[in-house]
Amino acid sequence: MTMTFARAVLCAVLMTVAGSAHAASNVCTFRAYSDDTDPQGTNVRSGPGKGFPIAGVLKSNAGDDGTFSPEFDVRRFKDGWVEIGDATIGQYGDGPEQVLFEGPGWVSARLIRFEIEDPVLREAPGMAAKTVQHLGYVEGAANPWALDQVKVETIHGCEGPFIDVTLVNARGETARGWATDICENQATTCS
Repeated sequence: MTMTFARAVLCAVLMTVAGSAHAASNVCTFRAYSDDTDPQGTNVRSGPGKGFPIAGVLKSNAGDDGTFSPEFDVRRFKDGWVEIGDATIGQYGDGPEQVLFEGPGWVSARLIRFEIEDPVLREAPGMAAKTVQHLGYVEGAANPWALDQVKVETIHGCEGPFIDVTLVNARGETARGWATDICENQATTCS
């Protein structure tokens, strides 16, 4: 009886360790920008959910060079929400940069945007991880997975500079994996 209990405990421990091999810490180290079309701005909540009080509002800035959204550090991910801080606007020639919200606060992950500049979607967070999908251009052929042909459909988590995402291409096909080399610049690339 004792040996059976010990085996059960050992199996449970091994299954937990094996099952969490690619689990995200959900501590993030990248920047993104608001993709909210609400003219009133993006609500920043005091916690990860609509039930938490509004701690601030991030409004876009319309200037001579176009309309730009606030950019911010993404620090954590939890239940479809991202914790943000250091939200700024105005760095595209429309005057000095302004701090809009120091943080911390939470925004729905559905309302943030960033560009992926690394042409590889990986199986796990790490440069040596197996490739799930190539996102680069194919010489002499159309690639429905080229970086300019995909958009982020869902954010599932993060691990430092890596983001667990589901991408969708123009054909409606999806691929899930870990992306890195994230760019929050709304006017040009970060490379």
